[in-house]
Amino acid sequence: MSAGGEGRLIVRAARVVLAALFFAGFAAGGVLMGFLLFPLLPFVGRGDAGRRRMRGCVRATYRLFVWAARVTGLFRVEASPEDMRLVASSRGRVVVANHVSLIDVVLLMSVLPDSTAVAKVAASRNPFYSRVVRSAFIVNDDPAGVLSAASDLLAAGVDVIVFPEGTRTSSGVKRRLHRGAAQIAVRAGTPVLCVSISCDPQVLAKGQAWWDVGARTVRYGLKVRGEIVPPPIETGASTHSAAAALTAEMARMLWGAEEVA
Repeated sequence: MSAGGEGRLIVRAARVVLAALFFAGFAAGGVLMGFLLFPLLPFVGRGDAGRRRMRGCVRATYRLFVWAARVTGLFRVEASPEDMRLVASSRGRVVVANHVSLIDVVLLMSVLPDSTAVAKVAASRNPFYSRVVRSAFIVNDDPAGVLSAASDLLAAGVDVIVFPEGTRTSSGVKRRLHRGAAQIAVRAGTPVLCVSISCDPQVLAKGQAWWDVGARTVRYGLKVRGEIVPPPIETGASTHSAAAALTAEMARMLWGAEEVA
């Protein structure tokens, strides 16, 4: 093996070890928050105030995670100053994005001022993150309950993150969007902020091994594609057609295509 090949092999091995440490630290952080910190928060604030503190703890942890990844060279997040300003000033919007990797929600929640996300039921049963997910996220176990919880949070100025593809897909792959995000926005009467996420090289995609982190710093890109204001719905009118139209507009804004496979 050439000296250059040996060098690349060493770099890859070092990045695998670094990724393992990050995953272990992330899991440990979830346990510490869920089992030690969160039980104490009701004593310093109940109801909405307590939940806001829980979201703040999650946001601070995610920001630390992103900062440490940038410092160590594991990955970095890139966005223009204008896009960062738009994201950092968001309040009470449904934030929709494509879903390219396992940590997309971490990236978004680390830059949004106060946000939560619609999480899968499986995430609420994870032994490391279950309490964090149930306390600071909206668990997608009941459609009516999700709509109600999301509407209340949006009215309070909290951003709600939704990945309308429903699953992770590689960068550049387009999937038909589910209408849940549009239903939330239409019923709450709140704007939708569309954000594109890119990942180079591709890591943590669906079916991709966690240790496949490449030999160079991963570059995540965040790009704000624009905002969509849903039309008002008359009392008693169905939201289905409005949600369908809004979903099509989201697809056009994210990918420049109304219908995708």
